[in-house]
Amino acid sequence: MEIIARYRSDLPEKFGVPRQSGLAPHLKGRIVFERKYSDPGAFEGLEEFERLWVIWRFDVKEDDSFRAKVRPPRLGGNTYMGVFATRSPFRPNHLGLTNARIEEIVQREDGLMEIVVSGADMTDGTEIYDVKPYLPYADAHPDVKGGFAQQDIVRDHRLEVVIPDNISSFFTEDEVKGLSEILALDPRPSYQNDPDRIYGLSYAGRNVKFSVSGDRLTVMGIE
Repeated sequence: MEIIARYRSDLPEKFGVPRQSGLAPHLKGRIVFERKYSDPGAFEGLEEFERLWVIWRFDVKEDDSFRAKVRPPRLGGNTYMGVFATRSPFRPNHLGLTNARIEEIVQREDGLMEIVVSGADMTDGTEIYDVKPYLPYADAHPDVKGGFAQQDIVRDHRLEVVIPDNISSFFTEDEVKGLSEILALDPRPSYQNDPDRIYGLSYAGRNVKFSVSGDRLTVMGIE
């Protein structure tokens, strides 16, 4: 398969990336297409759709072998599940699937096409192999079983996020919204709960320092 595009966002590392698409709806990014696939004709009609499926590759080492059993982080990191029952990156072809909202489709001054999206769960630089329109009549099945990932089995908790004004002023309004949503999802491993520990999250070219006490996350500073 050929790389048709790369994703560009404010999250250069896996730490902080939402665990599923749609959980941080204000988090914006850009799908920038390779020149070979930047023919505007290839995008005609896509503006009529609201959402997009993105097929991409997890950023893992080539020697990371197939794992039949993995430990989903949201089950505490101690419970094993079959890899095909999870969205773990340690799969045969390391392929990921994202559902994102289409914000804008533009042709840049350099001639490359890009799709501005929101709510994606990919890191900056992610290699993309295909995009397809989301079809509500065929793709939406809200009443089916969701296995161990259902909210009534795994608590989808959100933290209260406090970002002081002197820190939020370093970001745009959209960046603050995206950062707040990312932090509310609690990017820490589920087994870590140390109120004295200071964590660092790379976001929008800065290192955001924060701590968590109970259900309250406070941004301490930026570098």
